[in-house]
Amino acid sequence: MDDSAAMRYSAAALLVICLPLSGAQKKERICPLKGPQFPAPKGLGLEALFRNATGAIEQSIQANLTKMPYNETTFSVGMFSVTDDELLYEFHHTDPTVATSGLGANKVDADSIYRIASITKILTVYQWLIADGDRKFNSPISDFIPQLLEYQEHHDHYPGTRWDEITVNDLAMYLAGIARDYGLNDVAVPGYITSFLPVMAATVLPNNPVNGIDIPASEDPVCGYFTANIEYLPCSRDVYIKEIANLGSSFVPNYTPSYSNANFALLGLGLENMLGASLEGIFDKHIAKPLGLCSTTMGNPLQITNDSVIPGGGLVRSGWWDALGPLNGGAGGFSTTNDLAAIGRSILNSTLMARATTRRWFSTTSFVDTIEQAVGRGWEIFRVRSNGHSVDLFTKSGNWGVYNSVFFLLPAYNFGFSILSASSTARAAVVDALSNDIVNTLLPALEAITKRQASVNFAGRYTSPDMGTNTSITVTTDGSLGLRITEYIVSGVDLLGSVFALFGSDVEFRLMPNQLYDGRTRVGFSAVYQPPSEIPPKGEFYWSCPSWLDIDDYTYANVPLGLMAFDVDADGNATSVRLVALRETLLRK
Repeated sequence: MDDSAAMRYSAAALLVICLPLSGAQKKERICPLKGPQFPAPKGLGLEALFRNATGAIEQSIQANLTKMPYNETTFSVGMFSVTDDELLYEFHHTDPTVATSGLGANKVDADSIYRIASITKILTVYQWLIADGDRKFNSPISDFIPQLLEYQEHHDHYPGTRWDEITVNDLAMYLAGIARDYGLNDVAVPGYITSFLPVMAATVLPNNPVNGIDIPASEDPVCGYFTANIEYLPCSRDVYIKEIANLGSSFVPNYTPSYSNANFALLGLGLENMLGASLEGIFDKHIAKPLGLCSTTMGNPLQITNDSVIPGGGLVRSGWWDALGPLNGGAGGFSTTNDLAAIGRSILNSTLMARATTRRWFSTTSFVDTIEQAVGRGWEIFRVRSNGHSVDLFTKSGNWGVYNSVFFLLPAYNFGFSILSASSTARAAVVDALSNDIVNTLLPALEAITKRQASVNFAGRYTSPDMGTNTSITVTTDGSLGLRITEYIVSGVDLLGSVFALFGSDVEFRLMPNQLYDGRTRVGFSAVYQPPSEIPPKGEFYWSCPSWLDIDDYTYANVPLGLMAFDVDADGNATSVRLVALRETLLRK
């Protein structure tokens, strides 16, 4: 134990002794570790609490179906988990514009095809990780698209992009600093965007340099924007790379997160160059065929079918018809509720790539200016509190034309859901409302189910088969987090009252999942032990949650004393526990 650690323990012990004398009655807590507090639940579809929660969600939806924005939105909701092959829950609503459409679907279900727009960004990163892992993520994107350096020009009047400094990772993490798009909302080009501007601006801003703005027309975007009749004018591959090479920067790389479709267009183009194949071909080989997907594409579907969701039959007005060309890697995808569930399961279960790669993908890479929102490699991450600890929601939203969507993964519960929608009037209102409603309703149920299953599967007394050794532990669950060890006796020695009591006489010894074992036949836990700590007064941030500093401080022959591995049967019930450091197995009574 180092001096600083000893000082913390002494201070903690002194605080425990002194507080009662001061009469302070502050709420105490066990500061949790980041991550799941119990193993992920199984068989959610069989759980009454889950069915009650989805019933409440459906009741809320039904109550709103005759009101805006629900009555003017076609939408599909689908929930899924790793341990269930079918959707856990689905709800579909068809509004009049789809019900009477002369093209495509007239009633939506889990196989209905929606444009998923920017959810495609997750598919682009996923393809890269499957095909090549993340070994090259710190390489400059110019290694994969050398034309970015070849076409780059020096500009005195605006800061150019530093392509030799921008890595694959920077693009995936929204940290490249480049502008959001090439051409899409450029007001130098007369057309759809300028039609929304006041007359003076719509007259002066486009058509330079005739309008008096001294910029040559040759610098205007030549593609990548909407024309006056709302048709998207895609770029060719070579033109896109040539033009984006001179896209202006908003920030230097790795300065602050800034959303960019161009980031993921470049990732898609770089992946194509690296593998020598088209993005659609890469997707088919690495994702669609292994998962048996029938309706997900990285660009426009080849034909319109009875599953295509096209409100009012408006191919152009809806945005269905827009072919995005090189932007497909950022927003070109189409998919269904069933296909997104299959993709979500495969990500959560590491079906198509190494578990270590998945764990790295499920990480926060930068925060925005609030600790409740962050970004990852393609992910939009939200952090919410549930039962005294933080839960990370890995999401990706998308919108193009009338289509709005969102994809949620909750790794702590091996659970996810998607909401796909189409509306020319309500836009994303239903997706936004349902995202909040589903998370706020489901999280308490998921937490309660997870804790109950952990208690059933692991709680109890475990003893040595050799009665002469007097070795045993007792595992319980209580109102706090993780499995609690209330008895830890080895050869007659009370470790809770001796070794671990060095942290304080009221030390609590709790087990958190560590993912070190396969989870099917053996489930691993690591210990965190500390006295209950006070919730710090508002404004006191320094070491308000120090439990991560003291994980498994004590070892035995180089193995943490708090490392335990439970052997489980086919139903997940523990039959024994291995005290790993002591090389001894105890049987569950």
